[in-house]
Amino acid sequence: MPAPRLSQSAEAARAAAAQAEFNEKKWVWVPDDKEGYLAGWVHNEDGEYGDIIMAAGGEVRHVPLFTLSKMNPPKFDRVDDIADLTFLNEASVVHNLRLRFGSGAIYTYSGLFLVAVNPYQSLPLYSDAIIHQYRSKRRDENPPHIFAVAERAWVNMGEERENQSILITGESGAGKTESTKKVIQYLAAIATDVHQSSGTPSHSRSPTMSNPQSVMPSAGLPRSNSVKRVHTATPSSSGSGFAMTAKGRLGLLERQILQANPILEAFGNAQTQRNNNSSRFGKFVRISFAPDGSIAGANIDWYLLEKSRVVVRSEAERSFHVFYQLLAGGSGLKEKLLLGGGVEEYEFLNKSRREVDGVDDIEEWNALKAALDVVGFTPSEQFDLFRIVAAILHIGNITITSTRADDAVMPDPSQAERVCHLLGIPVAEFTRAVLRPRVLAGREWVTQARTGQQALDELAALSKTLYEKSFGLLVDRINQALDRPSSKSTFIGVLDIAGFEIFEINTYEQLLINYTNEKLQQFFNHHMFVLEQEEYSREGIKWDYVNFGLDLQPTIDLIESSGSNGAIGILSCLDEECIMPKATDVTFTHKLHGLWAGVGGDPDDPQQNHPGKEKYEPARFEQGFLVQHYAAKVEYRTDGWLEKNKDPLNDNLTRVFASSTERYVSSLFAEFADAPVPGAQANMFSVGKKRGAKKGAFRTVGQRHREQLASLMSQLMATQPHFVRCIVPNANKKPGRVDVPLVLDQLRCNGVLEGIRIARLGYPNRLPFVEFRQRYEVLTPGIIPKGYMDGREACRRMVGALELDEAIFKIGMSKIFFKAGVLADLEERRDNLLYDLFSRLQAVARMWTARRQIKKILNRAVAIRTIQRNARVYGELRDWPWWQLYTKVRPLLAATRSDEELRRKEAELILHKERAERDKREKEALENLKMTLEADKNKIEDELEAERALNLDKDALLERSKKHEAELEEEIAELQADIDELQSHLDRAMAIAKDSEQRHSELREMFDQAADHLVRLESEQKQTKSREEETVTELANKNDEIERLRNDLETLQKVSDDLKRLAMQRDEDLSRARDRNDVAVKELEGKLDVEIRNKDILKGRTDALEQELRQAKEQVVEMDHTVTDYSNLIQKKDDRISELLQELEQLAIEHQQASKEILELQNDLDTLAAELDAEKEDRLFYRPKLVKKPGETRLRRVRNWSSPGFDLRLPRCSRILRRAVG
Repeated sequence: MPAPRLSQSAEAARAAAAQAEFNEKKWVWVPDDKEGYLAGWVHNEDGEYGDIIMAAGGEVRHVPLFTLSKMNPPKFDRVDDIADLTFLNEASVVHNLRLRFGSGAIYTYSGLFLVAVNPYQSLPLYSDAIIHQYRSKRRDENPPHIFAVAERAWVNMGEERENQSILITGESGAGKTESTKKVIQYLAAIATDVHQSSGTPSHSRSPTMSNPQSVMPSAGLPRSNSVKRVHTATPSSSGSGFAMTAKGRLGLLERQILQANPILEAFGNAQTQRNNNSSRFGKFVRISFAPDGSIAGANIDWYLLEKSRVVVRSEAERSFHVFYQLLAGGSGLKEKLLLGGGVEEYEFLNKSRREVDGVDDIEEWNALKAALDVVGFTPSEQFDLFRIVAAILHIGNITITSTRADDAVMPDPSQAERVCHLLGIPVAEFTRAVLRPRVLAGREWVTQARTGQQALDELAALSKTLYEKSFGLLVDRINQALDRPSSKSTFIGVLDIAGFEIFEINTYEQLLINYTNEKLQQFFNHHMFVLEQEEYSREGIKWDYVNFGLDLQPTIDLIESSGSNGAIGILSCLDEECIMPKATDVTFTHKLHGLWAGVGGDPDDPQQNHPGKEKYEPARFEQGFLVQHYAAKVEYRTDGWLEKNKDPLNDNLTRVFASSTERYVSSLFAEFADAPVPGAQANMFSVGKKRGAKKGAFRTVGQRHREQLASLMSQLMATQPHFVRCIVPNANKKPGRVDVPLVLDQLRCNGVLEGIRIARLGYPNRLPFVEFRQRYEVLTPGIIPKGYMDGREACRRMVGALELDEAIFKIGMSKIFFKAGVLADLEERRDNLLYDLFSRLQAVARMWTARRQIKKILNRAVAIRTIQRNARVYGELRDWPWWQLYTKVRPLLAATRSDEELRRKEAELILHKERAERDKREKEALENLKMTLEADKNKIEDELEAERALNLDKDALLERSKKHEAELEEEIAELQADIDELQSHLDRAMAIAKDSEQRHSELREMFDQAADHLVRLESEQKQTKSREEETVTELANKNDEIERLRNDLETLQKVSDDLKRLAMQRDEDLSRARDRNDVAVKELEGKLDVEIRNKDILKGRTDALEQELRQAKEQVVEMDHTVTDYSNLIQKKDDRISELLQELEQLAIEHQQASKEILELQNDLDTLAAELDAEKEDRLFYRPKLVKKPGETRLRRVRNWSSPGFDLRLPRCSRILRRAVG
């Protein structure tokens, strides 16, 4: 023993030296952008700042003191439980994790849950020896380990008879899948130990599988008696961690549970940028246990298979493992599946990564085949699974081109022929369904030619659907092999689901995955922080409520709210758009922005006041939006979301596949068949219909996922949860490296620090009064008097006798609560006491056994002497004649009585056997009936829950539709008022136009009259020329007449001035009328545009109402007709306005012509005045020579009386002209 003592003393010396060095200085953690935190010590402090000397390099930094974190003493380095740290801060937590990770300790307790850091390498932590080390041990007796969590769940299930769950969460690549496998490995091992130690018989009642077609869906696979028939587990070559040594001997059911995982990994896992074995689906594994602790069965629920990975993925990632394993290892099978060549030969695989470092696909293929054999898949069943995988590869190689008319054609049908041969469908019908499917147009079926891109999209959708349906039946087939329903069993559920994901481009799949993680994180927060503090309040413990600020409900409502609380979430909005005609991804995005990013609105609207608005943000440069999750802010692109949510599939293709001659293929599409497939028998692949929706019931992807997630959360709520938080140490998958900022970000998001704080502040351990008294009364003998005593008072006396500090416990109304670690100390004291008691008991027992043995030896000696004495007496009696006679007669007397008794007993035995057989048959029948009724009950309850959720969604949708209808009716009323107002404006404009037209006709009539007068004047002018010669002789006699004409000329001048003034007034009137008409036309045009836009909006909303509210279809149709009538009326009025505009333009032209005529008339008047002046001079010249002839003087020329004011002066002018002519 000298070496260990020297080692311990050296270790103690080093610890003492480190502690002495630590005490000399004030050590702190300094924030660092690159390393997270660096160690240093305070050199001096100056107010709010201080000079810190870095431990590495001696650099001096001047930093604010509030940014520093206190460092724990060296004795707390590598502590098992972070809650034990003296100073609990981020720097100390990540430092402790980093130290433990560097020494190979990847597990660390963090209060009530476990933190697991992915080592990115294999560690010797999961052997049989390690399993036995944690078997039946308390948490503090061993280092932190995932096995300890499984052991705690196992113990709680047995002691409390309550279902348990282990939630393994974390980001992608954190090691959740491997942790799940270790939990299942441990549970299978300890359940096997229970079997082997107790000799409990198996629960199997299943028939053999020699004839697969004879097995009904309700029948399971053969399960060996776990004691009589045991098998040594084969080493897992897949690296699953399920390999057991030769000492570990498992029953068939345990082996099937373990080997189900390699099957699920092959078909459901893939290589991603962050993880070489990333689960691309979620699963909840329930392992049921019988009352004796043996495994009674298992069941697997799956969620969110990333089926799009079958068709497309990033260049640095691979598709599902099984594609590469089949092409690498299935040499003989490839010929039957018509596969040739490697990965590079197939379009669905050759555009991305083909190999993974350190992974041998051939070895993985062999492990997959072995696992399928263990679970019980027959060769025909395995061939059906790989048939679908090969068919998908062939579908990817189908070539589609387009003609000049953009019609899709298939130039090379060989690949299609391979697909149809494998799947048992006609080539012609398959080709027709892809290229020229028949679609329903109204009530008639018509043939529709597809474009090349549409045909390729159909093939991609078909490939994804084939893989998803085949995966669903695969899981159901595994459940059929593992499920052993029992009303008396309890289960431990292990949840492994895709972690939080943030990619460069995040789509619909990432939203559903992150939404699921948001719900799980909310469950963790609710259990750790809310329920814990609520129980303190219920128990009457003095406690100040601590708000850790981890409520994720606003983000969850933003995603899932169905409108029942007044807000419409992202998924509900997407579901609404999926049933809207002409809806696109763009309209969905705009609607989403209007709901969650809109400004203003009704302040009483729940949508406007919802806290989820703070978690939503429109994308700046792309079509999408941002959501603030608990882990980070994620930007989502909404391209293709409507198609992904509807998940459409060509009806022609589904009918073709439903009528396939291959029974397995037709079973995939059985819900699309018009009738059951002839000759199809119930077999392993006829199970699993429960996952499909009923025929005719439309469920979007979002609705189905919400229903599955609600079912999962209900199961978790009914269990006692245990949490394991997996951490990604670095983004490069390098062993031994810790990226401190990355780890800190995960610790913050997962609520690790808050969980530690509440574990230290609160009372995480609690026991009911009765259980505490029963378990620990042995530590306080004589304190509790005999007879009845109140449980609260009894606990008070016990803790007083135990001399516990009042600060470390609280007594509630029905339970007693302890600080972390107190119950472990009591348990240790109890174990020590019991150890002492049992040691003394064993000593007494050994003494009594030894004395009994000695007594037996003495009695044996006395017996021997007695036998010897009796033997000598018998020798003397044997020769006596009377004894000889007696020995001969005695058997005859007893034989008769023995025969009668034997016959009576045999009759009673037969009667009891018949009664036992009858009771056994009745019991089995009743048990089968009970199981059937329970299964029917669970199925009905699930369907009822789904229908209830659907009805709630429909009620919310109906309520919103009614609200939309009322809003539309209000808008229609407002539009009707606008139309009425527009009608009145139009009537006034029509009246103005009518007045203008009447005025125009009057002016035209005046113009015609003036023209007639001009014609008459021209004729009279000719007569005047003929008589002009006569006027020369008569000028002398016309002096008085000329004087009178001068007066008339002055009168005409006044008339001309009046005509000019009237013309100017008419110009002004026309200008004002034109301005008024322009304003009216502009108003009419603006209102007409508004009316047209309103009509378009009204028509779109009316179409939406037709789809949402079929019961209001007639009203909406009438509304549509009314709108159409208004549109026609507006169109007519628009035409009338155009005509009025043309008339106004014509009036303007006529006005210009009138202005020209007025100018010409003015010129004529000037000419007339000049002529009159000339005549006057001639009169003065000829006056002595002429003789006056009254009445013969004529006006020479008058033209164009077309002034607008002509009607006002016409009678007077006529009189003047008559006097001048007459």
